Amino acid sequence: MARLDFDFHASSSRTRGLVLLLMGLAALIWAGADWRAAQTTVDGLALRIVALEQDRPAKPSRPARSADTAALASQREIAAQLRYSWQPAFDALAGAISPRVALLALDASQAKAQLKLVAEARRLADAVGFIDALLQQPGVRRAELLQHELQTGNPQQPVRFNVLVELRPAEVAP
Repeated sequence: MARLDFDFHASSSRTRGLVLLLMGLAALIWAGADWRAAQTTVDGLALRIVALEQDRPAKPSRPARSADTAALASQREIAAQLRYSWQPAFDALAGAISPRVALLALDASQAKAQLKLVAEARRLADAVGFIDALLQQPGVRRAELLQHELQTGNPQQPVRFNVLVELRPAEVAP
């Protein structure tokens, strides 16, 4: 039997290739035109940027930034703390201490020129005597009893007391 070919729309492959070639050429021209328009826009913007940079007034230069100033101040403060002499405070404590008082804790604040002491004494009168002795020391401006408490858990029942000592301004060591 013979083969029947029913092709109602016959087209040649040559025509199809030519149409595809023309479409590709049109797309290439269109893309080239878009690229050229974009390049023109970029060039125009670059010229505007250059013109704006030339018109901008020059900034006045500052001798030191605030961060540099803060760092320098911090370094000076640390250096002053390292040069601070605690010897007058220690001498005052050594001159005021007695065998009836036991010093338990000492918290020093150089910025406030203060000492916070925690001590124990056999009687409240011994604690008051210790504070009076502190007031007689040359490096002490003021000493005050902040709190006292009888230690009932201890068989000897000592008095634990807190004292705030304000120091006179100490001479800074060179």
